[in-house]
Amino acid sequence: MKNYRRFARIGIATKGAVFLLMGITALITAFQLTYALKSGDDVLKWISHLSFGWFLILLMSIGLAGYIFSRFFLTFNMQDYDSDSGKPTFRRAAYFINGIGYCLLLFTCLKLLFGMPDDDGNAGWKIKILQSVWGKIIVFIIATGLAVSAINEWWISFSTMMDKMTHKENLTDHQYKYLMLLGRIGRFSRGIVFAVFAYILARSAYYNMQNLPKGADAAFAFMHVEYGAIIMGLVSSGVLFYGLFLILSSKYRNIPIR
Repeated sequence: MKNYRRFARIGIATKGAVFLLMGITALITAFQLTYALKSGDDVLKWISHLSFGWFLILLMSIGLAGYIFSRFFLTFNMQDYDSDSGKPTFRRAAYFINGIGYCLLLFTCLKLLFGMPDDDGNAGWKIKILQSVWGKIIVFIIATGLAVSAINEWWISFSTMMDKMTHKENLTDHQYKYLMLLGRIGRFSRGIVFAVFAYILARSAYYNMQNLPKGADAAFAFMHVEYGAIIMGLVSSGVLFYGLFLILSSKYRNIPIR
């Protein structure tokens, strides 16, 4: 199982890279250096246009596959960060939904790798589905899931679960202290983004799917308009910290795979 844990840790670091870039672009936008807001998909598209972008996307595809593997493994195995005897159903559901969400990001990577056309121009059928009763119900369910995820992120940021997620044997007390500080600020900020995104989705569904957001960048844009650059900058910094935490802690991450 050692190789499986290594694969999962690569995935965690890749996820961290995506959040780091999202936080950086949001922070740049908050201080009006440029309008650079990017969702996860936009980050991948930006990377694909860099020199050696195809190779970087290939590496990120492998990394995201590793992260998705860890989420699905944690969905169905008995071990978890804080127990060997089982885990509650709601936590299994959270792992599964998280894995599905990153499958969509991996699909974006694969489209970029193989040059598959973007289907935005043929999105009429999507609009019809979303504007139906079932489409609204689906959006409300997603919004509810994001709201629950936000509460979960806030709970984890203040709980001992953070400590159980990281092996600290190879870290000094000083390193561990600041790594946990990064993680707690980062997870709390990520919870804010989830909560704002949930509100925007629910509001869009209530008002007949007008201005339905496509990604987390909509949450940053909303904060900028409603609360100003300072609040957006603080939350963006927190998301940036979360990305750094994932990258720096990936080597020491507790992966309960046995």
